[in-house]
Amino acid sequence: MFTSFTVAKEHAGIWEKSCSCCLLTFFILTICAVPAGAAYEKPPVLQAKSILKPELLKSKNYSVQDQVKNDGLFNHYTVESKFGTFKAGSTKDLEILVSEIGAIAAMKQVATDDTVKAALKQSGQNTVTGVKNLFNDPQGTLEGAASGVGSLFNRAKETVGKRETTDAEDSKFEQLVGISKSKGMIATRYGVNVYSRNKVLQEELDRLGQADFYGGLGVGIATSVVPGVGGLALTASGTARLLNEAINTTPASELWLQNKNKLMGMDINGDTVQLFLNNPSFSPAQSTVLVAALESMKGVANRGLFIKVALQAGDPVMAKTITRIAVMSAGYHKKIAPLKSFTPMARLTQGVRKDGTRVVLVPADYITWNKKIGEAATAVSGEAKGSGLELWVFGSLSKQATAELQKLGWKINTGAGAQLLPVQK
Repeated sequence: MFTSFTVAKEHAGIWEKSCSCCLLTFFILTICAVPAGAAYEKPPVLQAKSILKPELLKSKNYSVQDQVKNDGLFNHYTVESKFGTFKAGSTKDLEILVSEIGAIAAMKQVATDDTVKAALKQSGQNTVTGVKNLFNDPQGTLEGAASGVGSLFNRAKETVGKRETTDAEDSKFEQLVGISKSKGMIATRYGVNVYSRNKVLQEELDRLGQADFYGGLGVGIATSVVPGVGGLALTASGTARLLNEAINTTPASELWLQNKNKLMGMDINGDTVQLFLNNPSFSPAQSTVLVAALESMKGVANRGLFIKVALQAGDPVMAKTITRIAVMSAGYHKKIAPLKSFTPMARLTQGVRKDGTRVVLVPADYITWNKKIGEAATAVSGEAKGSGLELWVFGSLSKQATAELQKLGWKINTGAGAQLLPVQK
C-alpha cells in the first residue's frame, strides 16, 4: 500500500521536441494579453560547468557536454558515455540518467553467457514443458500454481481485456514465464526503474534477468560499485526506495488493479480511470507514482482533475511532467500548506489553498520571460482576484522573469525540490 507521500515520487528520459515544453506551457493557450511594452527574452545557451555540481558534470563513465540549450523552461543536456550518447531533457532527467549509467557500468561487470548456457542444458526441457503448459492450458496453469510464476497472475482474471501493456513493459510472454520478475528484482538491487525507457539499461536488465531466470544468477555482489541510487526518484539523492522496490517487484497487472481501486476510491469516474490506466504514454511506474501522490492528498477536492489532464498525454515526456507536478503538489500539501482543491489552468492544474491563494508548481530548470509565460501569469493573476499567488519551481528564473512576475503579484520559490520532495531514508 502506498499511503504515505514519503514513498510517492518518481524518477523516471529523452527529450522530444515540442513535448514537455508544450505541456508545461499549455496554460499559455489562455487568451489574456501581457501588459503592453513587455520585452521578451530569448532562451539562453548555458554552460554545464556553470550550472551543474562537479559530481554530476562527469565521472569515469560519462561526461556532460558543456553547451546546454534552454527552451525557456528546461535545460537540454547531451551526455557522452562508454555506452553511447544520451539526451536528457531536464536537470532531473540528467540526475536519473547519471544514476542509470552507473548501474549499466556495474551490470556489465557481471558475465552471464556461461550461466545461461549451463542452465539451459540442465533445465531447458523443464522450462520448455512449462511454457507449453502456459499455452495449452493457461487456466489450469494459473489455478495450479501456488508460488513463483503463479504470483505474477494475482487477480489476472480481473484485468483480462481491460489492461493494455505499454512500450515500457516486457512482452506478455516474458511477463508470463517469469523473466520480468527476475528483471524487477535485479532492477531493485541496482536502484533503477525496471520500466525505464533507457534502451541500454533495458538491454542489461534483459541480459541479467534472463540469466537469473534460467540459472539463478546472483547479482548482489556487483551492486556495491553503483555510485548512488536512481530508481524512481525525481532527484538521485531523494529516492523513495520503498515505492521503487514495490513497483519493480509487483506484476504490472497487479499495479494496474491497485491503481484502479485507489482511483475509484477517490470517486473518480470509472471510464476516466480506465482510459488513464490504459494510456500507453504512462508506464506502470508513472501511473503508480501519480496515484500514490493523489492518494496522499486526502480531503483535497477535485483530485480527479489530474487524471483528466493525464488523458491528454500523448508521449512519455508529457506523462512524466504531469506525474512530477502531482508529486510536487502532494509535497506542497504535506510540507508547506494544506490545499483545498485543484482547478484547471488551461490544460494543466493549479492548487488552491483555503485562503484562496493560487499555487502553481512547475518542474522547470530555468524560466525566462517570454510571451507564453507572460500570458499565463497574467491570466492566473486575473483569476486570483486579489488572492495570493505562488510559483514553485525546481530550478530558478531569469532576473527579468522574476521582476515581471513580482510586478503581477507572484511570490516566487526557487529550488523547490529540497522543500517539496521526500527525503531519502
